[in-house]
Formats: sequence, C-alpha cells, structure tokens
Amino acid sequence: MNKKLVGSAVVVAAVLAVAAALFLGGGDPAPAAAPPPTSAPPAAQQSIEEYYFPEVSGGRGWAIQIPVPSGWIVRHENDRASYRNGDLLLETDKVPITQEDPLSGLRAVAEKAHQDSSSVKPVQAGDFGDAAEWDYTYLRDGRYPERVAVVGLGAGDSLVTIRYEAPPAEFDAHRGVLDAAMKVSAPG
Repeated sequence: MNKKLVGSAVVVAAVLAVAAALFLGGGDPAPAAAPPPTSAPPAAQQSIEEYYFPEVSGGRGWAIQIPVPSGWIVRHENDRASYRNGDLLLETDKVPITQEDPLSGLRAVAEKAHQDSSSVKPVQAGDFGDAAEWDYTYLRDGRYPERVAVVGLGAGDSLVTIRYEAPPAEFDAHRGVLDAAMKVSAPG
C-alpha cells in the first residue's frame, strides 16, 4: 500500500474515534479545571488591632480599632503589629509625633526617607477625619521592588499608622486588605 494512503487512513480513524466519543458520550465528563492558585488568599477581616489612649482632662480613655486579616502570620513588637501572608504585609504601629497633623507628620517621614517616587495626600479612614496616605516604591534588599501605602491617623500626640506593602504586580489586586483596614473605628 501507498504510505500516503496509510497515513490518511490513520488520521481519518483518529478523527472518527474522537467524533464517536463526543456523540456517544463515552464515559464520565472530564472534571473542570481548577482555577489557578493565587499568590495570597483573600483576607478575612475578622480580627481587630487596638491602640489605647488614656483619659485626658477627666474624660474616659478611648481606643482606635483597626480591622486586620485573620489567618495571616502575626508578630507583635511593642506597639507594632505585623500581619504577613506570602509577599503581602499589613503593619500597624503607634509612634509619638511632634507635628500637628498626620499630613505634615507623613510628609516629614517621607522627606527623611528620601523617597523620590512618593506622594502624601489627605484621605478618609473610617471614623477618622484627620488622616493622610503616603505612597511610594522602594527596592527591598536592594533588588526587589515593593510598593507601599502608609495611612497615618492623628491621635493626639501620636500617629497611628497602617502600612500595606506588596510587589507592584500584586499591589492593586490585594489593595482590599488596606481598604478594609482603613475602616477604622475612632472615639465618638
């Protein structure tokens, strides 16, 4: 027999076998492909990080409550709390400031850090009217770009900060972690 004729017969047989399987339903359907894994699962915002402030002028004490991710690796050191999930980081902190408001406080920190690609602007953060956000990018370990947003909340003589950090390609996809943390409860 001719080699071309044999090759054509094999191709036709294969096409007929596929067509028969499709029309006759030859077995269980193939399972649906699983969605690709994400680098970090969505954070369930169920925990609260609190910063307490003492009584002032005979009033009662109060606290700033920040929603933070549950299920992330948590580390506390003094007033700083770090929540990490892979390359994503959410960090809260309370630091004394001499500036009168969070906008000037974050601007002073940005100038001191010499961040060329940074901007500081006023923002709304939950119940807090007095808040600012500082956005910048830096090289972690001198090699890996990281995008950062720091939200500062003015609290008397302190600045409470919420810092969100992620690789630039993942920053916007997981920005909801910071948005949820910005639903801050403050004294009423």
